[in-house]
Amino acid sequence: MKKGDIVLMIILGVAAAFILAGIVFKPKALNCVVYEDQNRIASFPMKEDITYTIITSDGHKNVLRIENGKADVMEADCPNQICVHTAPISRVGDTILCLPHKVSVVLESP
Repeated sequence: MKKGDIVLMIILGVAAAFILAGIVFKPKALNCVVYEDQNRIASFPMKEDITYTIITSDGHKNVLRIENGKADVMEADCPNQICVHTAPISRVGDTILCLPHKVSVVLESP
């Protein structure tokens, strides 16, 4: 191996370590915020277990559940169901999107 190859491998290794540390050490979220078309429509503390039915302005439905510090979309009447199949989220910045309904569930900390 050439000296340049070794330097490149070290740089890539350090960059990968920073990315991994950012994912692993991301803090737990304190709030779950629901947006419809970029407008905030609801906010819930992550420490309380709740089930909330999101009714959009055009009458569509998504059911959000917060349980044990994780937020999850349990059901929706959208055709593709991507939001329902998204894994539960718990860390700051994690997001669940329902593009057909223009709904996003975002985890935040104040």
